[in-house]
Amino acid sequence: MWISNTYRLMILLPVLIMSIGGWSQSVETALEAFDRQSDVTTANRFFEELDKHDFTDNLIVFNADKAKDSLCLQVWYWAAEWFYDCQQYEQAEAYGLKAKPLSEVRGQEQIHGDLLSLLALIYVREGHFEKAAQYAKECNALDLKAGNPDNIASSFNTLAGIYMSMRQPEEAEKYIHKAIDYAQKAGNPQRLAVLHGMASEVYHKLNQEERSLDYATKAYEMEKQLGRKDKMVVRQAQRAAALISLKRHAEAKEALAEAIPGLRESQNFHSLGIACNQMGQLMHQEQNDSAAVRYFDEALNIFTSQHDLFNEAHSRKGLYEALRHTDPEQAMAHNDRYNELRDSIYDKDTGELLSKYAAEYGYGELQAENANMRSTYHLYIIIGIAVVVLLLALLAYGAWRSRRDRQRIQELIHEISMLRESPEKVTEPVEAHAKPVSEEKSEEDETPEADRQFLLHLIEVVNASLPTGHYGVEETASRMNMSVQTFRRRLLAVTGESPKAFISAIQMELAAKLLKDNPDMTISQIANRCGYDEATSFGRTFRKAYGISPSQYREKA
Repeated sequence: MWISNTYRLMILLPVLIMSIGGWSQSVETALEAFDRQSDVTTANRFFEELDKHDFTDNLIVFNADKAKDSLCLQVWYWAAEWFYDCQQYEQAEAYGLKAKPLSEVRGQEQIHGDLLSLLALIYVREGHFEKAAQYAKECNALDLKAGNPDNIASSFNTLAGIYMSMRQPEEAEKYIHKAIDYAQKAGNPQRLAVLHGMASEVYHKLNQEERSLDYATKAYEMEKQLGRKDKMVVRQAQRAAALISLKRHAEAKEALAEAIPGLRESQNFHSLGIACNQMGQLMHQEQNDSAAVRYFDEALNIFTSQHDLFNEAHSRKGLYEALRHTDPEQAMAHNDRYNELRDSIYDKDTGELLSKYAAEYGYGELQAENANMRSTYHLYIIIGIAVVVLLLALLAYGAWRSRRDRQRIQELIHEISMLRESPEKVTEPVEAHAKPVSEEKSEEDETPEADRQFLLHLIEVVNASLPTGHYGVEETASRMNMSVQTFRRRLLAVTGESPKAFISAIQMELAAKLLKDNPDMTISQIANRCGYDEATSFGRTFRKAYGISPSQYREKA
């Protein structure tokens, strides 16, 4: 009976996995249909699939008279974004390069800059650092010409990161200081924290560890003031790198003890892998090699799955050193792989081949293991346990994500309420928000004045538009006198949230206020006032935000 039941689980497992991975296939199927026909219908179907998975801030829809070149530019650009997000970098590169010539015409400057930045990131992931630097410099030149200090800071930061990957920290140092200068002009505390973290890494590579620690500590304090716990743990990992080099091992372990669980919780796997490599190094220095192997193994699993050859090499070296006395054969296998990576990892001609080899090697090893397991009775037991664990993990993940999303929207609603109650009024035109603002602000005010005015104006614009139903991201950006991409980047820099999420929070903050202050209004009337055509959708969104229905909220108010 046990074998029979487990066999059923074995049959169900591929179905379950396919249902989880189906969302990716649905997008790619729609993209293949567009590549065959390249018309408005197939373009709209592609964007419908992206919208289903909240990949775009709003549903992108084209009219029947849209030119074919414009359709291809938009679809191929977003296809490149999609494949980059899925870590399918070859396909992301292919679609980005198809879109590039279409973006080089007059009137497409915004998407051209976004595309150059995306291609730079793609080439970094593929190990083609010279191409990455070329595209990043083109993007930076466009930003300098446009004159937006926040965008300029961002593209300088990208260049600094690329030169770090090319093992040229001296060049990276020049760009990171320029980035910090422009971020200060823009008055963007979130970006300043990120840039200080990057500066810490630059000085770590330059072996200036005191300066590295100073920048990382400043970045940590900035993130703490901003309340960004997921970024605080990243800064602790950066502090640990400097502390390890300064041989302040007790402080480094303390920093990593905070960083590693937080990085697991936030699912920041890349930073988690780096932190695990650091902790593995500390454990090895303390001659606790069994613990070191656990940390290096966790890092190795992360970096091989991401095809991150540089950090994989660090994990392989650490495993060689931790295993050479207890398991010499396995240690030498890691050492051989480390030597393969060490001299070739930055070579533009072999980097791509090495990435492919790493993927093929892992796949072949997995196939061989599965073939052996299929011939034994233990396969059925393992699959049965895997299905149960997977189901439990999915349930736990769903509950955790629901709690996280509710907590974040509650934070946004609170921030919007505080802004509403502020006695200050918007007195400057919205164009002023793109200009540098004074860095001086009161100690009580954690938001630069330009950001405060931007958010106040945005709240006014959205609230005025809700009764008409015309409050989509594109319409809101137009009323803010911005392009959609500029508006998106601006809001993301100020709040860390997408326009879609922030507008929803404005709706929910208004809904709660109307429910408390207007007992005579029906739920349907409040839903319409908040921009919803029908009460069911309104109720569903309200419950996600507050955990109870609008009627229950009114009773408790």
